[in-house]
Amino acid sequence: MARGFIYIGTLNSTPGSLADPALVDPELPINSQHPDLEGSCLAYWPSYAGITPEGRAAFLGWLASDRRHPSTPIGYVFIYFYGLERRVLVDIQADPSLARELPAIRTEVTELLEAYGEQSGSFHGYASGLVEVIDFLLARFHGTGPAKLPALTPDKWPVPFALRAGLGSFAASGTRLPADWALAWAWYHPDIYPRTPVTRCPEEFNQLFTIRFSQAFPKGMLLRNGKSRMKITYAAASSAIGFVTQTLDDVPAVFEQKAAGQRLSELFGSVTNELDGYSRWLGRNPSGKGTLQAAALLPPELLESRPGEVDDFKEWVSDQMETPGAPLTGADIMNHWPSTSGDKLGKPESVQLVQLLGHLNIGMEPDVRFGGPSVSSLAPIVLFEAGPDMPSAPTPAYGAAATMLHLAVAVAGSDGTLHPSEMDRLSAQLQSTLALTPAEKTRLQAHLSWLCATEIRLTGLAKRIGQLNQDQRAAIGDLVITIAAADGHIAAAEVTVIQKIYKLLGLDPESVTGKLHSALTTPPPAVTPITVRPPGTPDTTFPLPGRTTAVTDPPTSDPTTLDRHVMDAKLAETAAVSALLADIFQDNLDSTSMIPPSLDPAPAGQGAESPRIGNLDDGHSAFLRALADLEHLDRARFDDLAAEHGLLPDGALDVLNEAAMDASEEPLLEGSEILTINSYALKELLS
Repeated sequence: MARGFIYIGTLNSTPGSLADPALVDPELPINSQHPDLEGSCLAYWPSYAGITPEGRAAFLGWLASDRRHPSTPIGYVFIYFYGLERRVLVDIQADPSLARELPAIRTEVTELLEAYGEQSGSFHGYASGLVEVIDFLLARFHGTGPAKLPALTPDKWPVPFALRAGLGSFAASGTRLPADWALAWAWYHPDIYPRTPVTRCPEEFNQLFTIRFSQAFPKGMLLRNGKSRMKITYAAASSAIGFVTQTLDDVPAVFEQKAAGQRLSELFGSVTNELDGYSRWLGRNPSGKGTLQAAALLPPELLESRPGEVDDFKEWVSDQMETPGAPLTGADIMNHWPSTSGDKLGKPESVQLVQLLGHLNIGMEPDVRFGGPSVSSLAPIVLFEAGPDMPSAPTPAYGAAATMLHLAVAVAGSDGTLHPSEMDRLSAQLQSTLALTPAEKTRLQAHLSWLCATEIRLTGLAKRIGQLNQDQRAAIGDLVITIAAADGHIAAAEVTVIQKIYKLLGLDPESVTGKLHSALTTPPPAVTPITVRPPGTPDTTFPLPGRTTAVTDPPTSDPTTLDRHVMDAKLAETAAVSALLADIFQDNLDSTSMIPPSLDPAPAGQGAESPRIGNLDDGHSAFLRALADLEHLDRARFDDLAAEHGLLPDGALDVLNEAAMDASEEPLLEGSEILTINSYALKELLS
């Protein structure tokens, strides 16, 4: 037979054992008149000696052909395959000179796999395993190292020999492991379980893993050359061979090394977590890959080359930044940010927009993460240069500065004019007064530009102010007076608007004039030590210092310059007031952020008569009902609702998400600054 690869004659696997199942014994009878082409004579463990004369005739006829007929009973293929296993696992090991046959045997097994692999899963497994062994032996006998990095297949077991041997080669030679080999190691590691982001977005995962691995191991991962050696174990299809185990004395066993495996597991999990939000969004929007909304959820490093919408958007943004501060409207940016919400972006979309801009080192005002309204087509927007250290949430200091800036613009602009120089001085004063980072100062200046371009309204505040107690209202009133008097001049229109604010606060509007006069004429309190006498100088008298003469840092005489001491003192007294004002102005700027009264949750301790939901207690059940009619809410509102139900926000978030995972295998609340409620998980929880 021209194709060869068969054993003919008498051959025993071991002395006293039965003939090898692949052996073609010419002394056994053949019925060539009635070949068993259907393979009815084949047993579970077929052998040439064990089949009928009719079966031998069919088998020999197949051997004489090209051996690639897909309709051939798989048992005949196995009998032939047993001989190939024997040649690789027994004969070549006993006589290494026969290794010259390995390339031809590999070609034969590969072609058999292509012809019969889909017909029989069992044959596919054995043949694939033998190809791996052949590749490993080729590398060993020819000294070429692993032929190639094994592919990442859905079936993670058994671990490819090439991977084990390759890792051992890196350890033995002291060569540092590159990212692609580390990824393959993590993929096949028995203690690392790929979660959905790994399988749903493999391209992005592989790219990000390579980046993070290079950051963690700039020169590659150094593997330890330990004492344990690699073992090869192969379960042969042939019953005459069984299990084959061989220890490779020159190849370290590194696959199960705990320390390296732990570092690998942590990196794999960290990359998975980075892509979790992106993966979940793709799960809800299967056709959204490549869109701007999807790109906003990717780490910045993966945006460098994103053809299509992303590159077009980056180019447009770059063009806008050639003329910083140029007036823009929401429509300008919405022309490059597709939206299904008409002339206004929803809060989740607005968050995605500022996230994508942030990845490009561009900031935007307004920013919903800082309490601003969502982007609408007719409203102004301001783009500004922002470094990678730009925060994604306001600090208390920034919140106070932005709130007072907002209120100051409302008061200063009440006469119909906003003087840029005055606003710049106010911004500079707040920046120097509060401990703001450089990035926060940059945003505050952009926030001022946006405020000056926005019509600041003092209407629609009555409901929010009605929730304040009298002390809080008085504190806000004092702050308004301080800001109005800070430039040393009070216009008549400012008096009018302050009186309106006082009326809204339920304070006496008639008291405004007197308070303003007092603020303008009363010297500021001393905020630095008053020198009574120089140190070391005895003084038997005890003169009382004057209120102004002993102040070591007197106020400036320029009536148009803000007095830092006044602002410092007022800021120190009104941190809580700033928080109250921030809440009020958020609703004033964006009425859609207010929850309708019909959805207001019951106060903590109420609603206990309603049945519990699943395994949740009364408080968490009531909290869940309060969220049931919402699609999304910002984190501050979530925290407020949790407090109203007597719950700690972080704990409540964990409890609800765990309950949702038990009910639907999906979390209830997703996101960070803006929380989106998973409607499917909610339905399963409430059912």
